[in-house]
Amino acid sequence: MSDNTNSVQTIEKYIIILLGVDDRPIPSLTHLQKEMFVLSKGIPKIGDFIKYQKHYLGPYSEDLSDIVKEPVYYLNAFKQDSKQGYKITEEGKDILKKMIESNKENPKFLQLVSLAKMVRKLYDRLSRDELLLLIYITYNEYTEFSSVSDKLLSPLKKHELARSLLNKGLITESRFKEIIGEV
Repeated sequence: MSDNTNSVQTIEKYIIILLGVDDRPIPSLTHLQKEMFVLSKGIPKIGDFIKYQKHYLGPYSEDLSDIVKEPVYYLNAFKQDSKQGYKITEEGKDILKKMIESNKENPKFLQLVSLAKMVRKLYDRLSRDELLLLIYITYNEYTEFSSVSDKLLSPLKKHELARSLLNKGLITESRFKEIIGEV
């Protein structure tokens, strides 16, 4: 993990934002990792603090994993619930409220919160395989060390997962065809 304490505190703030923009928990560490990854693609500044590597389940940040399990600055702002996943606590909600209040005139912060809400709205509803399929299709370079990408990207499994995404209303018919290769 990086020695830069400021970066640890910043990562904890990003976790608080991601967890706090929705009332429900993030289902798993895989979801948390991938949602923060997608958020970092929309807000590149996050990538200054959270570095991702190719891993057996796609993009992975060791720092993010360590910090979410053992926070240093905001010890009681979020927690893991073995049944529900990762969730913000009342203390975390208060911290987020203060962050929002002190940044209400900051368009970049408001954009971060808005994008975090969109990411949560979409990705929380995905199964692990659906989530990874979308990550692998969008960020193909992260299939390199994956232990599941071959299976998920096989024509039959890809079709099954894309159909599930379509049935959930999470992708359009044209995106479905694009995923299964009918474009």
